[in-house]
Amino acid sequence: MLPRELVSAVLPVSPVRPAEHLNDPRQQAFQRSLAPQLGKALHGEVLAKLTDGSFVVKVANIPARMQLPPGAQVGADVPLTLVSVHPRPTFQVGLGANPVFSEAGPPLPQGADPGKAPLAMREGAAVGRAAALLQAAAAGSAVQTLGAEANNTTLSQAGKTIGGVLAAAQKLETPLTAALGRAPVVAAAGADAASIAAGLQQALGKSGLFYESHVAEWAQGARALAELNAEPQQQLAKEGARQLPTDPATAQFINLQLATQEQAQVAWQGKLWPGQPMQLEVQRDTREGHDEAGEAGAHWHSRLRLRFPELGELEARVTLADGRVQVQFDAGSENTAALLRRHMGSLAGALDAAGTRLAGFEVRAPDGDTGMTDDD
Repeated sequence: MLPRELVSAVLPVSPVRPAEHLNDPRQQAFQRSLAPQLGKALHGEVLAKLTDGSFVVKVANIPARMQLPPGAQVGADVPLTLVSVHPRPTFQVGLGANPVFSEAGPPLPQGADPGKAPLAMREGAAVGRAAALLQAAAAGSAVQTLGAEANNTTLSQAGKTIGGVLAAAQKLETPLTAALGRAPVVAAAGADAASIAAGLQQALGKSGLFYESHVAEWAQGARALAELNAEPQQQLAKEGARQLPTDPATAQFINLQLATQEQAQVAWQGKLWPGQPMQLEVQRDTREGHDEAGEAGAHWHSRLRLRFPELGELEARVTLADGRVQVQFDAGSENTAALLRRHMGSLAGALDAAGTRLAGFEVRAPDGDTGMTDDD
């Protein structure tokens, strides 16, 4: 992560009214459905215009309600880029040097009054932490908030620099979406859970994602220099390599650091053991009330993707909340799904031994059979 004082150097713009309540279940479901499209260039189809002037736009087969620039017509195709999911989904509308940004929400329930759930459209306005920097690079230092009084806001030099870094990150065609492991998590297959957990902790800690915060800890005497030396930034420095912030590869990694902070999500991919690739995503629930509950009451969502020689493709989604865990598997075949179901008792027993209750278990197979079990 970048130092807090550097990120906070971007000056605020005039506040706007929220698109939806952040703890609205419909809004939360809407955010989850759009999250896989973050950072992607998309095409929106304008389906309808509502009485308050907002539009219903289908984007990635998901209906979204948003404001569009003047002249938008029903049936038109609109180029969109999803630049932020939290605190509210926000799209860059159109292309060019002076883009317009619009917050989005789910379509209103039948008979609902659009005027009671306003949406904001902002021209060059900062949206979120990472998106603010990206938009600053495109829109310059003067920003204007539509729907409110004109307000000129100037970015500090640090803000402009970071904006330039994130603009450089867009030069690579393939975005960096996860930290890359340089060595297997464990030395061989068959390692116990404690060894795998310790290996994953080391892999994430040495990934460089949290390098700046680790430097701060070292400066306060809370972290040994030897631990910093294991991270890629230190290794490159020892090799005499000069990391330019505007180098696309370096810029993409900084962008990944900002996205990690903004979305409270860590993504990693590498080898679980030699020859065994793995992808891991871990996200803390930052919905209202959940992010202030402390570690004991925190809600965590994890996604694990593996390919085994005999089991084939396997994806596991795990939710941990209040000492209980829910597990959902997507298996590549019915045989693999049946094997997982037969061993559910072993999983429940292992979790009980670790002090965690298995609150839900579901296995999905390609034929659509879920084999769901939920003791709640």
